[in-house]
Amino acid sequence: MSARGPWSGLRGSRGFTLVELMVGLTIGMFLMIGLISLIVSTTTSRSELDKSTRQIENGRYALQLLRQDIQLAGFTGEMSTTSYAAQTPVICATSTADLKYSPSTSPGGSTVPMPIYGVATAPSCLLNAVANRPVLVVSRVDTTLVATLAAATASETYLQVSGCSNDTYPFAVSTATAAAAAASAASGVTFTLMKKDCTAANTAPLRKVIQHVYYLSSCNVCAPAPGADTTPTLKMAELVNGATVITPLVEGIEYMTFDYGIDMDGDGAPDCYVSNPASPPASETAVTVCPQPATPYDWTNATANWTNVMSVRVHVLARSDSPTAGWSDSRTYDLGLAASASALGDKYKRHVYSSVVRLYNGSGQRETP
Repeated sequence: MSARGPWSGLRGSRGFTLVELMVGLTIGMFLMIGLISLIVSTTTSRSELDKSTRQIENGRYALQLLRQDIQLAGFTGEMSTTSYAAQTPVICATSTADLKYSPSTSPGGSTVPMPIYGVATAPSCLLNAVANRPVLVVSRVDTTLVATLAAATASETYLQVSGCSNDTYPFAVSTATAAAAAASAASGVTFTLMKKDCTAANTAPLRKVIQHVYYLSSCNVCAPAPGADTTPTLKMAELVNGATVITPLVEGIEYMTFDYGIDMDGDGAPDCYVSNPASPPASETAVTVCPQPATPYDWTNATANWTNVMSVRVHVLARSDSPTAGWSDSRTYDLGLAASASALGDKYKRHVYSSVVRLYNGSGQRETP
């Protein structure tokens, strides 16, 4: 038998050759590249999904806020507003008089603000407003009762509606501060109206007077730097404690338009939609588009047009909060009768949200059982 050396048993167990090592490294690199690509793709998709989700939430939330307030437009508690003349409210009201509630002892002499009112572009009091964007004003009172003057907030404006036919005025309006001062000076109490049982003065409850002014701002946080941004935002201005307070509501709202449904025959249903009741375009009121009722409707009376608004078509264009790489917005967006946004050309994704909102307080009073 031949003698075997100490290494003779290892001849069948060799290491990797250089070629095998290179092949293994190459395969591993391809696997790593695929894994990294998968992670990047998943992260990008998740980021885009998050942006789309926020965009959808913002668009729907903006519609919800506007819908809820528009439905309550013209609400005055127990008072019927159909027998009173409507006045144009002052945008960015700074006093009780600007709110346009004016009681009178003569039948039909009292006035109330238009439930819904709009202008084509924002006045200067609406800070950082985007030019040439419509503004919507909603006038109403709070749905929550304030039982007594003592429970009212000092500088807020309240409406007290009479339920008693013996009262001199159908309603009273004042700040709680002015009413309390008048009472303490014995110079005439502002809130003296009674409930329907007519048993005691100053027993009718109070409701806070509300004026909400909706507009689009060019920024959410507008000043000071470095916290300022350029995110388009739906904002609301209202009279709070005697001063105009502006509140950001929803980020990413780039356009907001309204079509107003006009009741032409007094039955509480909208018969024709126009983009501007103050001066309706002839193309929107032509007989071929908007047939006249048996008694022809007069489109030249701006106050009557606003008073006859029974519904509003709301259109909101919401954009994503950050741009998307590789995306260019070349789409056209239908925003109702008088507006469209087309070929914006940037990298933001957008979507239009629309809703038809009925003004229950106005249309309900006109309906025939």
